[in-house]
Formats: sequence, C-alpha cells, structure tokens
Amino acid sequence: MPFLMPCPNKGCGDYMEPYLDPADNKVYCSSCDNEISNITHFVKMQMKSLKQFKKKKSISFSVKCQKCSKEDRPKIVNNNITCPYCKSIHSHLSEPFKIMLKEKLKSVNEDI
Repeated sequence: MPFLMPCPNKGCGDYMEPYLDPADNKVYCSSCDNEISNITHFVKMQMKSLKQFKKKKSISFSVKCQKCSKEDRPKIVNNNITCPYCKSIHSHLSEPFKIMLKEKLKSVNEDI
C-alpha cells in the first residue's frame, strides 16, 4: 500500500499519494505537482521499494525524434512532419503513418 499524506504546500492541502522522481530524488505532490520538502531518506527508500514513481504522461500522436531523442507531438511545417524541439524532419516514419498522422494532427490542432 502506498504512502498517503496531506500536501504541506500552501493552497493544496489534499490527501494524496506522493511520488518520487528518480531523476532528481525528490518527492512531489500528485495533486499540485509541487515539491514536498523535509521527506526523510527512509521514506524515499520505502517509496522506491513500493515503486511509487512519477508516471510519464502520455501524449496522443507523439513521435520520438531520432536527432534529439525527445518525444512529443510533432508539428506540420511545409507539409513535413517535424520535431517541435530541434525542427528536424521525421524521415524515419512510414508513408501510411505520415498520412494518418497529418490528418490527426490537423484535427487535434483545430480542437485547440
């Protein structure tokens, strides 16, 4: 059973299951995503053993860039599917996937 605690951050105060970010070894509130200070080493070790980690948010229609290795929803520039970070063209995608992705990206951008 995971740890359950109130968020000590001002304005939140929700009872939640905090999560440990393994990249920086800090604990964050699952409601407001702010850092929770003064968490002991023992609690962090227990959270690691319980696998109470930060869950990766999934983004619809995301593609991993082969140049910069970042994964996000691509942009359509001059009818090419490009990385939103390094602006390189995603040439590794198959043609049927490119066609589907262009249609879906246009509909997603219209909804926003």
